[in-house]
Amino acid sequence: MNESAAGLWKETSKTEIAATIVLSDVLKPFQSPLEECYECGVELLTLPCNKQNADLQILAPYLKRTLNDLRAIWNLLLIGYTSQAGSIAAATFEHALIASSLLGHPDRVNKLTSQKYGDSPWSIKDLCKFQAIQAKEESIILGKVMTDMEFEIYWQRIYAAYKWLCKIKHPTLPSAAHDAGSTSLADGKYVVMALPDIRPNNNPVKYTIIVITVSRLHHLLRNLALRMDLDNKNDRVKRWQNILNKITPETVAAYESSTNHELPFTVYDSNLFALINNLI
Repeated sequence: MNESAAGLWKETSKTEIAATIVLSDVLKPFQSPLEECYECGVELLTLPCNKQNADLQILAPYLKRTLNDLRAIWNLLLIGYTSQAGSIAAATFEHALIASSLLGHPDRVNKLTSQKYGDSPWSIKDLCKFQAIQAKEESIILGKVMTDMEFEIYWQRIYAAYKWLCKIKHPTLPSAAHDAGSTSLADGKYVVMALPDIRPNNNPVKYTIIVITVSRLHHLLRNLALRMDLDNKNDRVKRWQNILNKITPETVAAYESSTNHELPFTVYDSNLFALINNLI
């Protein structure tokens, strides 16, 4: 074996190009809903609406960040850097969650903007519970009152998705050990170097990262649209809403079309276990 690593940086670029050929086919079922999610996000703030919301000014940067992240996640998955895509997805989750939590709540906006360094004054659990509160309020309007148990399950399911992404983002042994397998050798050892992960047993991780990201962005776009009170008689708005309504069914169909759903690591702790399969 050559003891020098000289030239591997350039050679790795070749493996990334080769990985894209393989993974483009693997990820193809998810391409349409991801494109639609991105384009709906870009177009939303330009649509005719019946309300001028001051809080949109502070939410717009968060929305833009999630759209940047979405592109980065897709590109990283395509070249086989799954863990790096998952790390970005955890940040995307946070940005989408806080933006959705601020909608229609000037008190929360004031609390955020009054922070000395602009950091969020809420924990992720707090933000997940804000989403559950919103869902409970909507359930009352729809005449289907959410029980206390349903409330707990709702916010914990959102939090479970975030916890799973954090398994990737943070130095957890199960995620790191699985990641090391991308450079495994026949004798059970592995090479300590960067290399695209094109293993079939890594595909469920890729799929789940996409499902979580699309689910959170779709939720944000839906909430933004409701807050803006879009002009439902406008043709552009009708087209936009039709596309938005396709995103979740298409994502579910793409996930269900895959033959392997077994995740190499999941979310367990003394208080929480949630199946990633039930996120959408």
